[in-house]
Formats: sequence, C-alpha cells, structure tokens
Amino acid sequence: MDLERHLVPKALALHSTALLGLGLLLPGTRRVRLGVIDLLLLASLVVSMVSALLAVNRWLAASALGMSLSAAVVFWLGRSMAGTASARWAMAAVAGSAVVASLTGLLQAYGLQSEFFVAERVPGGTFGNRNFLAHYAIIALPALLVPTLGARRLPPRLLGFTGLLIVSAAVALSRSRAAWLAGLGGIAAVALVALRCRAWRLSVGSRGLALTVTAVLAGAALAATLPNRLSWSSESPYRDSLRGLLDYTDGSGRGRVVQYRNSLRLLEDDPVLGVGPGNWFVHYPRVTTPGDPSFAGYDPIPTNPWPSSDWVAFLTERGPAGALLFALAGGAALLVALRRAGQGDPDSEGRSMALSGVLVAVLVAGAFDAVLLSPAPVLLTAALVGLLLPETRPVLDRAPPPRLRVAGAVGSFAALVLLALLSWTQLRSVRVSAPGAAREQLEAASRRDPGNHRLHLRLAARGRCVDRLPHAEAARRLLPFHAYPAGLVKRC
Repeated sequence: MDLERHLVPKALALHSTALLGLGLLLPGTRRVRLGVIDLLLLASLVVSMVSALLAVNRWLAASALGMSLSAAVVFWLGRSMAGTASARWAMAAVAGSAVVASLTGLLQAYGLQSEFFVAERVPGGTFGNRNFLAHYAIIALPALLVPTLGARRLPPRLLGFTGLLIVSAAVALSRSRAAWLAGLGGIAAVALVALRCRAWRLSVGSRGLALTVTAVLAGAALAATLPNRLSWSSESPYRDSLRGLLDYTDGSGRGRVVQYRNSLRLLEDDPVLGVGPGNWFVHYPRVTTPGDPSFAGYDPIPTNPWPSSDWVAFLTERGPAGALLFALAGGAALLVALRRAGQGDPDSEGRSMALSGVLVAVLVAGAFDAVLLSPAPVLLTAALVGLLLPETRPVLDRAPPPRLRVAGAVGSFAALVLLALLSWTQLRSVRVSAPGAAREQLEAASRRDPGNHRLHLRLAARGRCVDRLPHAEAARRLLPFHAYPAGLVKRC
C-alpha cells in the first residue's frame, strides 16, 4: 500500500484546496465570464465525464475524473487572483512548496530516516518515489527561475538562489530522465520568450542572470559530487543516465515504446471516448504482447497504475476528443503567453516567461512519464497556470438565472465534498492496512473503501474460501481482464 500511502494524502489536499477555492469563488460570482481556454477546458471535462460513466471500473474513473474537476477549480481560483497583490504571495507559496518537497528528498539522500519515506525508489522524500518528486520540482523550476532573475532586492534574490540550488540538486539526484529533459525544455522556453521581452531584460541586471545560472549549475554539480547514502548499482550513475537520455532501443526506453504501441490498440474498440479515466490499468492486459517489459502477468498487480506518458493516458482513457480538447486548452494558454510577451510591462512579461516554461516542462515530462495523473503535480500545475495566465477577453459573458446559479453552486460543492470524503475514507483504509494488519482490520477497511482492488486482492489471497471468495469476486469485477483475480476465484 506504499503507493496509496503517498498518493491519497495528496489527493485529499487537492480536493480540500478545490473545496476552499470554490468557497472563495462563488460568493462574489454574479456573471459567468469564460474565455476560449475556459471553454476548451470545460468541454474536455464534459467529454471526460461521459467517458467515466461508460468505464468498466467506475471507482478508478471517479478518482481520475475527480482530480480533473478539482484541478479545474484550482485553476479558476488562480485566474481570479491573477494580477492582484495576493497573487504574489500565492505564487511564492506554490513555488516554495517545490523547494520544501525537494528538501525532503535531499534529506533522505543524505541519510535522514523517517516513517514518511520509503526505502525504494529513493530519494523520493515524502513523495515515496524519486520520479514523482522530480516531476513536482521541475514543473515549479520556471516559476522560481524568473522571479529570482527579476528580483531587485538582495533578500528575495538570495532566497530564490537558495530555492533554485535545492530544487536543481534534488532533480539531479533523482536521475529522472523525464525531469531532466523537462528541465532543459522549461529553461529553453524561458530563454526564448525572454528574447521578446525587452522591457523585462532591461529591468534585469547581468548580476541577477549570473547568480541564477550559478544556482542551477551549482545545485546539479554538488548533487553529483558530494557523497550521499544512495545505493546506485552503477559506478557512474549520472553519466549512465545522461547516455541513456534519449535511448529508446534498450532498457526502460524500449519498454516505453512497446507500452505506447500496445496502449494505442485500446482505441480500436473505443475510438471516440476511450476506455474511461483511470481505466488504462484495467484494460492493458487485453493488449499486452509477449515480452512486454511493463507487464508482469503473474503478479497480483502486473502493471503500474498508469502508462508511462500522460499523453498516451489521455488519448486512450478519454479518447481523441477529450485529449484534443485538453491539448488545445494548453496550446491556447501557451499562445496567450507568447502574444503577451514584449508588451512593455516587465511584470507581465516575466509572468509570460514563467508560464511558457511551466507549460513546456509539463509537456515534456508528460511525454515520458505519468505526471498529470498524480494529484500533487496536478495541483501544482493548475495553481501555477491559473496564477500566471494573463487575462483574456471573454467570449461568453452573461448572468445565469438565480435558480441555475444556486443549482450549480450546490452541485459543485456536493461533488467536491464527496471527493474529499472519498479521499479521507481511502486514507483511513491505508492507515489500517499496514503490513501485518489483522484480517478484521482489512475487512473493515474494505467495507469503507469497496472500490480498492488492492485490499480485495490481499483479502482474497489467504484464509478460508468462504472468507476469500467474496473478495476474489469483487476484485474480478473491478479488474475483469486481469488473470490473478480470476485465478483466485477458480481456487475456491
């Protein structure tokens, strides 16, 4: 349950933040003002809802769709704050969370032990997996980089320098190739957009640029040279990772290619709406091929919960329609950032640079790993994009009837409350499902969280058939294409 132990609290944080955001948004909302990006995002959510209703495993579909709904609320909360004085504090808090997260990974790498860490996939800190931590840190890097470059006073500049040093060191230690590529992409995007931002360049001295570049390079260099407690199997782990950065003929790179090719076959049966949010994991056994490195058919859980790419997941789970609408929303946000660069306002140009870097980092990291399928990066990305996105002209501006407004508010609150309660219930289940837990505890957890296939598989694996069979059948209903639950049913 280690994966859930680290993911479920972050899902609860995402839904709780969205619930709080909705409470801040609704009281002052009398008119609905939506731009092109908002409408594209809404259309993507509607398509995802229809896809979720048709999914085989609706528990996984509800969880994945819930993250999208909460992320949309967080995004609109950020949009409502953009350009205000409070937005600066919000940006500092959101970007600063990546520094704190990176610090937990560094502490683990240099010997700190904690019950919140796990012994595998280190240094993952409180994320439980070094790749998860690296994704989170690298998305926030442009939002740290640009304010540090533009800082006019020494204290905020030194604070930004320290944050960049910590984040770059954690990302270097992670050996996450997707994060490394995303970091290069995000920094390149910031640099290219800066060429158009003349007012911003004039406001930034060469000393700030030198200090920022030094921070990023020094963090990576210190991580590679200082002794740590990480047990790599290679004598030159960082050089090996660099060599394999774009190698897709061997190792995990080849595994990704095989997985992507197999995953796209899921569209043959569901060419419009996909297999449902979160349901790639349910259907992948149907399309796996002999020798597939990402599929261990004899294991109780033979694959990761998601494919090793956000974009493969969106395409196969939400169909070409949902994936295209979401991609268009992201592309429109990037286009707005590029159009607002060079407008003559240093602050506005700085936000455009940071937004471009964040969007490109998410795009690149998501091409090679599951990033926006996990609650923490979803929360971070939604908040950053909402806070950084310039104001756009609405294409829909009207006051809905009072009854419709009240119905929408009540329905939105109810949905977010249910999502938060579901995460809280899952968290309680995780807490009582530690290794060595009594069967009675697991049974109680399963009753509270009936859609948790991991709990059903544990309960179906041992004991008397009269006790095991109901859980084996429940696991088979949740995972109808997996061999292990079907085998458990046959044994009884």
